[in-house]
Amino acid sequence: MTSFAIAGENRIWWVVLALLIIRIIVLGNKRTLLLCLLSCFIFAFRFEQWQRNYHEVIKTCQVNSAQHFLIYADKIAVDGNMMKCDAFWIEKREKLKLTAFLKNKEQQKELKSIDDSFTIECQADISPVNQPTNENEFDYRKYCQSQNIFLSAFIKDWGSVQRVENFQSFGPVLFLHDFRKKCALSFQKLPEPLDWYAMILLLGMRTDDLSDVYSSIKKLGLLYIFCLSGMHVFYLSNFLCRFVQKFGIDYETGQLLNLIVLPCFIFVGGGSPSLIRAVMMNVLVIGCNRLLKIKLTSLTAWSFVLLINLMSCPKLLLSFGTQLSYLLTLAIILRQDENQIAASLKINLLSLPIILYQTYQWNLFTCLFSLMILPLFECMILPATVLGVIIPGHFLSRPCALILRTISNFLQFLSRLPGNIVFGKPSLTFVLIVLFLAVMTETQKNGLKLWIVMFTCYCAMFLAIHFPPSSEIVYFDIGQGDCTLIRSQFNREVIMIDTGGKVSFNTQKWQKRKGRTNGETIVANYLLSKGIKKIDRLYLTHQDADHVANFPSISQTIEIKQVIVPKGMENLESFKKRLEESTIDLENVIGVTTQDDGVDNDLRLLHPFESGQGTNDDSLVLWYDFNGIKCIFTGDLPQVGEKEVITKYPEINADILKTGHHGSKTSTSPEFVRKMNPGIAIISCGRNNRYGHPNQETLETLNNNGVPYLSTANCGMIKLRKSFGEMPYICVYGDGTASRLNLPLR
Repeated sequence: MTSFAIAGENRIWWVVLALLIIRIIVLGNKRTLLLCLLSCFIFAFRFEQWQRNYHEVIKTCQVNSAQHFLIYADKIAVDGNMMKCDAFWIEKREKLKLTAFLKNKEQQKELKSIDDSFTIECQADISPVNQPTNENEFDYRKYCQSQNIFLSAFIKDWGSVQRVENFQSFGPVLFLHDFRKKCALSFQKLPEPLDWYAMILLLGMRTDDLSDVYSSIKKLGLLYIFCLSGMHVFYLSNFLCRFVQKFGIDYETGQLLNLIVLPCFIFVGGGSPSLIRAVMMNVLVIGCNRLLKIKLTSLTAWSFVLLINLMSCPKLLLSFGTQLSYLLTLAIILRQDENQIAASLKINLLSLPIILYQTYQWNLFTCLFSLMILPLFECMILPATVLGVIIPGHFLSRPCALILRTISNFLQFLSRLPGNIVFGKPSLTFVLIVLFLAVMTETQKNGLKLWIVMFTCYCAMFLAIHFPPSSEIVYFDIGQGDCTLIRSQFNREVIMIDTGGKVSFNTQKWQKRKGRTNGETIVANYLLSKGIKKIDRLYLTHQDADHVANFPSISQTIEIKQVIVPKGMENLESFKKRLEESTIDLENVIGVTTQDDGVDNDLRLLHPFESGQGTNDDSLVLWYDFNGIKCIFTGDLPQVGEKEVITKYPEINADILKTGHHGSKTSTSPEFVRKMNPGIAIISCGRNNRYGHPNQETLETLNNNGVPYLSTANCGMIKLRKSFGEMPYICVYGDGTASRLNLPLR
């Protein structure tokens, strides 16, 4: 609790810590109170050191000369024309995240097959790890901080890269990293899906080859079974002890060998926090029991390991995986004497609020699936994986692959069954309350009332998320693209205008990436966090990829009931190809012009006037009345089209102007701005984009007409919000937190 209060960024943790200390004072146990206050003081001192070191690292990250980076072979991830890896900055002796664009296909093949760690000398842009700029976006900065990583480096030009042989020696650690990569390359030659299971279960590596299976496991809530943790360490430790017995070595000596083997497994298994915790607990128990002859309980070992790791990294528990690892381990330790079904139910109950807070979804049958899959994992999945790997040739690998393929199909079948609930993101206060109630049900003799209260809390939070009394317009920070969400009060209607997407210029096959789109990581993620699982109408203003390319990936997570496009665009082959990649039927796509009446009672269509090809000139122009605040959205309509709109609709004006074409000088004409007479303009564009958006001419037009503007490149997500009983206001998320601004109106 102390770590959350000091290292966290929410004041509620201080309230919880204060209540905990008051509780200890009331108990009257001076020893416990003294230990609690001492631990608070020690952790506060350590966190101050950590914070000071963090700021020192950030200050000194700007360098002008070539630097040396040690790249671990097993940490290299290649996706299309991009390489990402964990590296060690030798001059500053700091871990960092290294990124680079690859020059050609040969370089891609070389990096995929390299099995020796190496040092490079190059010029790189080094900066702090980026923080999220959209509400509820995954906080990559916090994730890196939970691993004591503060910096990221980007290699602009591979021509400046020189491989340096024998720059420094890093001993056995590099050997283990290289051994892990050699194993990975060997596993890749195994038949599918044995290769994927071997990578994830034995090395802690996840590839994109079986992304559907991984998604199914995640959807079922069974990901913890397939992540290297205590269960796998237990199997490894027992296997080693029984294996050495075959050679006449007693079981106790085998346990002492674990003191050498298990720490090595940290590196071979990828060094995840859950694996480190499991190994440290085993080593601590074995060392104390066998060497020091001190009886150490699992609970004491858990406590020591948590304290040691928090001293090493004060922000360790800000990672979702780490939170679950320590919480579930504690729950298992405290329920060792209960039957498996009761223990599984209580563990799921304890982990549920944290899972909802981080993933926004939960499967009703997760507990049942856990009881079903765990024996299957122990008896079939793990043995088939191990046997398929260690037995040479195809004698066992193909039968094992067949078994695993059957199990994979079964998991995918289970994931398609109804039962997945989109709950939304609950408040942190709710999480703490239901966690407290879950713990209280264990200590109270008659816990029925607590169960009723807890169930009521879940129902109340579900209703508050799914039927909010507020309405909003959200301008996503989607990079160099466009995506806007309109959500009415009580979620009666959800409308989206464009989806964003990546523009590809003559991309070759080897350059294409398989990673998730920002439509999934930003747009769909936000919708799920708000309990939204369907979009009533999706307007695609025109065919450009930076406006439409994300809709296929979004449709895989969020149901899209209807798509509206400028008439003629629905017949384009490029659009039909994207439609085939989505879950949307062609019959749910409507092409429109201003001559079509009754398309939408809420959004007024002002353009196009006639059928076209879905180009910038054919962009949809939409006008919307948001609780008396008039808003206009113009896609990429050029200035000529803007003048045609104000000529045909002289009565139209707007309080909020969404500037056309990301602030390009080809849109937002002075005449259009004067006629709209907006109180504020919103510009959606990417940071440091290649087009120079927003253009200076556009900014001068806005300034000359006295129109203030906000840009997603500077402010992050921009949200216009109207809460019950309040005036509309604007929220921006550029610094990772919400900042409230007054809405300027004419």
